[in-house]
Amino acid sequence: MESVKNKLIVSKDNQLIRASYELSLSEQRVILLCIANLDSRADKPNHHEFIISADDFSKTMGTAKENAYRDLKMAVNKLYGRDIYFDDVGDIEGKGWKWLYSKEFNKTTNSAVININPKLFPFLFELKKKFTSYRLRDVSKFKSSYSIRIYEFLIQYKKNNELVVEVDWLRKKLQLGEKYPRTSDIKKKIVIPAVEDINAFSNISVTYEQIKAGREISQFVFKYSVEPEPNQPLKKVTKDMIVKYARPVESYEDVKCRLLKNGIPATKLENLK
Repeated sequence: MESVKNKLIVSKDNQLIRASYELSLSEQRVILLCIANLDSRADKPNHHEFIISADDFSKTMGTAKENAYRDLKMAVNKLYGRDIYFDDVGDIEGKGWKWLYSKEFNKTTNSAVININPKLFPFLFELKKKFTSYRLRDVSKFKSSYSIRIYEFLIQYKKNNELVVEVDWLRKKLQLGEKYPRTSDIKKKIVIPAVEDINAFSNISVTYEQIKAGREISQFVFKYSVEPEPNQPLKKVTKDMIVKYARPVESYEDVKCRLLKNGIPATKLENLK
């Protein structure tokens, strides 16, 4: 039976994905766990309370169980002071809001009770178009918070299989400020670890190239492919896919027909993790 973790889906309005903010890995995990447990199709509520137990936090996000409550408290306390900035939301320009409206902890149940700022609800509820969804499991094992951001940038444009990112744009979206003043540091500390995380733990296979303006890197070009959902029919089957997913004594045409009809088996996808 598929675990609860495997069923959790994160859905965000694309403006939320492109917003500017800085969160640690633990803070990202708190926000993603909340979002994955709400119904993005539901009407916007007046308020929405999330209860996150240390046990759920540990199991879902792969953190150490013995330190889960301590880590959860630290993440929520830091998250409470964090801002998120939008470049352009309707008539609003350069607006900054807090992520959380309130927080409290229950040491009896080892849980955190938080309310996401209601101003963010339009980017989380009643999502019908211009939004992006992905499985929480595809980012839960990442080792860097920047990996999650870059994964979201890629998965938002998953049909394109290529994304060109300006270094200045990336610096702004990740709220780097004076951090990593040299572009080579951004490459070393952000881009390379993100590519490694994404290839190792997610449903995306990605490579990157760099474009220079003079002696400085001005752009990163990500080229990638997204694995189809298990057992979803494919629109196109390549020779490499046939070789990769062929069964013993299966002919070329048999493999092609099977993949076009049934997609890639879930067991094959599991083996790639």
